[in-house]
Amino acid sequence: MTFSRATLNEWAAAQKLDLIGVADPEYYAEVAPQWNPLSILPKAKSIIVFAREIPRSYFRGIEEGTLWMRVNRYLGADDAYCLCRRFEDNGFLAVPCSPLAQQRWPDGIEYKPSKPAPNVTPDIRVAAQLAGLGEIGYNGMFLTPQFGPRQALGMLFCEAKLDCDEPFRFGTICRREQCLACQTGCPARALGPKTEVCQVGSQTATIGVFNNEACRFCVNGAYPDTSCATAPPNRLAAACVRACIACLEDGGIVKTRFKAPFRRRAAWGLATFGG
Repeated sequence: MTFSRATLNEWAAAQKLDLIGVADPEYYAEVAPQWNPLSILPKAKSIIVFAREIPRSYFRGIEEGTLWMRVNRYLGADDAYCLCRRFEDNGFLAVPCSPLAQQRWPDGIEYKPSKPAPNVTPDIRVAAQLAGLGEIGYNGMFLTPQFGPRQALGMLFCEAKLDCDEPFRFGTICRREQCLACQTGCPARALGPKTEVCQVGSQTATIGVFNNEACRFCVNGAYPDTSCATAPPNRLAAACVRACIACLEDGGIVKTRFKAPFRRRAAWGLATFGG
């Protein structure tokens, strides 16, 4: 039996979520068990990713250099909990997933040699692109047509079969090497020319490689990752991502429109250790 997408959309609206999409588990057939949702719920028929817009105002104080705020990339546990309750009230098992830093794991004893070590940590950005919400940008941020990088993500897996979305195509939002606003916008030059390949289903694209040591001491809006001391910092409000916000808005690439531009004067910035 196929579960109604209209019902899922109603639940998302009641939860005040702005975006929700469904990825087909078949795209995880070749994904290593350590990063695979099917290691958590082997009979999952739907990978569900949802998002809520982060108000543009959260970035304004940092853009002006007058008020620093931590901008969370991920939604808290309540949203996944409420959606899982909805599925279980209708007789379907659903498992929430907390997207903590992958560098934190593995951190436990293997159950047996054929099993991945705790904890299995799927990449929520990959799942979100497979669910049709947007694409992973050159700067590693998840970008949507509605908000650019301005959303927090959440994820769950369930045994209800839902109509799945088509994976989002790379290059629809981020022009990658043809743009590089994120790279030129970093005062610390932490995002260099070196790249790595990102695999999302059958698609591949390049992603810039950060100098994480420079980012760890960033004074331009980055924050330490609170889930793991050795993980890269949260760059969502850093100069590189704020340059991306300005670029996508000025280029008319995102659908959200404002009466005043995001960037209203020349960007400020300090080199690492310059603060």
